[in-house]
Amino acid sequence: MILGSLCLLGSCTGKGKGRDYLLKPAGMFFAFAGICAFISLEVMRQSVKRMIESEETIWIEYHYAWSFACACSGFALLFLAGIALLVLSMPQMPRNPWETCMDAEPEQVE
Repeated sequence: MILGSLCLLGSCTGKGKGRDYLLKPAGMFFAFAGICAFISLEVMRQSVKRMIESEETIWIEYHYAWSFACACSGFALLFLAGIALLVLSMPQMPRNPWETCMDAEPEQVE
């Protein structure tokens, strides 16, 4: 998250469009941080499930705390921000496909 924030900050403070190349690494860093958060949430959920199912502990019922909901929303925000930054950093498609053909040099026929 720190590296993604630094890349995003460097892209926003740049003059003009010269620093747009920093959006792609920022998106990748944020998406990777979201995936890491998802993995840690799943490990925590599986460990709670294993603890509940063990015969050594007797639980009548259990609930996940508000911190689990905050971690889930943090995962979603990180992953979606990473994907949005990656889409934003993609090259723009021309509106008219013929624009690229018209800009090309005419071929020399010999």
